Amino acid sequence: MINSSEVTVPSTQTSVYEAIFGRRMSKEFTDADVPREALERMFDAAIWAPNHRLTEPWRFFVLEKDSPGRERIADLVWQYAYDNVASPNETIKEHVADNNRSRITDAPTLVYAYSVPGPNEETTHENYASVCCAIHNMALAAVAEGLSLDWSTGTVTRPSKLAETLGAEDDWAMVGALFIGEPADEPVSMRSAAPNIVSWLK
Repeated sequence: MINSSEVTVPSTQTSVYEAIFGRRMSKEFTDADVPREALERMFDAAIWAPNHRLTEPWRFFVLEKDSPGRERIADLVWQYAYDNVASPNETIKEHVADNNRSRITDAPTLVYAYSVPGPNEETTHENYASVCCAIHNMALAAVAEGLSLDWSTGTVTRPSKLAETLGAEDDWAMVGALFIGEPADEPVSMRSAAPNIVSWLK
């Protein structure tokens, strides 16, 4: 176990607010590799997410680019995408499957995140929320590292043999696939102003 007083805080010029407002999920990355040291700092940030009962439910699987493991996952995703395209058109089915496979093979870094269940429904729910917070910590840390984290819960997370291939337990909950790299673009986003959704009660 690591005591919070023993943590070494990485030096960065990025403030918390800059990371929050600057965080974007870029789907296009440059060809630059993600330094392992940067990923390790992001995982260090992840495990300090809010964690009721200190269950530490997060589990991460990192798939290196061009590795046999990444290729196996890419094949699973291709087949799942192909089988689940609503159109009967073969060209469309292959196009969708190819695009999903490319997301797996092309990302500089690919991480799958799971949540471990608790002894009851309440703790299991809390665990899932904690892993979501952990991923958000990673996304904010990515900004400080000059990177972007794209969090997907779609097709790339749904093949039936994904958990088995990664080495995850059957009862772990998939929380998302994380695509990490140096962003090739600067996505712009919008939000409703906070006063529109905040009620101050007296």
